[in-house]
Amino acid sequence: MEVVSGFPSQADVVLIGAGFAGAATAAALARAGMTGGLLLERERQPGVHASGRNAAIARQLERHPALLSLAVDGVRRLGSHMVDGRPVLDRTGGIYLFQGTPDDANGLLAGLHGHGVPSGLLLPADACVQFPFLRGFDFQYAIWCPADGIVDIHGLLSGLLAEAGEGRIALVTDCAVESIVLENSRVAGVRTTHGEVRTCLVVDASGAWAGHLGRAGSPLPLKPLRRHLFVGEAGEGAEVPRRSAPFVWDLDAGYYLRPEGLGLLLCACDETEHAPGVPAVDPAAAELLADKLLRFSPGLGDVAVRRAWACLRTFAPDRLPVIGWDDEISGLFHVSGLGGFGATTCLAAGDLAATLIRGGTPEWIHASEFSPKRAAMMPGQAVPRRGAP
Repeated sequence: MEVVSGFPSQADVVLIGAGFAGAATAAALARAGMTGGLLLERERQPGVHASGRNAAIARQLERHPALLSLAVDGVRRLGSHMVDGRPVLDRTGGIYLFQGTPDDANGLLAGLHGHGVPSGLLLPADACVQFPFLRGFDFQYAIWCPADGIVDIHGLLSGLLAEAGEGRIALVTDCAVESIVLENSRVAGVRTTHGEVRTCLVVDASGAWAGHLGRAGSPLPLKPLRRHLFVGEAGEGAEVPRRSAPFVWDLDAGYYLRPEGLGLLLCACDETEHAPGVPAVDPAAAELLADKLLRFSPGLGDVAVRRAWACLRTFAPDRLPVIGWDDEISGLFHVSGLGGFGATTCLAAGDLAATLIRGGTPEWIHASEFSPKRAAMMPGQAVPRRGAP
């Protein structure tokens, strides 16, 4: 990962934010031949926020057709993506639990099958034979998706930054963007803590900070939400997933877990609004996790938490990504709102963004579903809420 030593006064493109969204878009632009760009990161190291503090789960199970397409294509790309000769995706598989009738599970399964994703519906007895550790969980149905898995998030991010650098899109860290320079509602540059850069193309991929640059009076309705992750150990004799076992996600109860070293990484799928930054840990999140484990996975009711942290996940009102041209400012492009699926979708999202920036029309997905101009992004719109991942 090469960091530029000098600070240029001009660039063909300036990308803001060196997390998954910005790095994947920069790498895709570099592959397409767009050089002479800058990738600006407010922190001293990339991946300080959501891209380096998430659960590293690659999940294809999504309800919305466009997001499902993005997730399936993202996991396909992850499956063939190598960094330093090593794959970034470990296909451990994913097990999704359901508490009610099979209708919801069957609908999700049909979506996966429509994309050719291998998966199947399991009753508890069959699931516990195939995965004995599930005997400690309460559920009515399960979906088994062997193509899902765990992402080497640090390897993936560093690889994308290296690819962007090789394509002459230089990374500048410890460089916050203060404002966009506008001339007649067109991008003319950016003002940063390192100075001003002239450019006619800006990509806002700034995560929890996204949607405000150049739009002080009408920011995009993006909302950062805090979520907690825990690393813990189950009590002696407890039957739990080990090492390369699948992750387990109860979509109805709202919690998930996966092996992490000799222990478990766990999440209660909590959400609270939070200002951009590194959020502090709220003790109430551990209480929520304990309550859910006692109710829905009693075999893990005595997990001892060893470590906890929080991160921010940023969503649009309809919980779909925001990928497209700004509707007020010419030359401003958005890649934001990747919420809880940045690791899963970033390779697909970056390629989609690069295609649109270069004036192309993607044939594999309906890009208008992610447009900043869609109805859900307009003020005063009542938007059906997609199920929280």
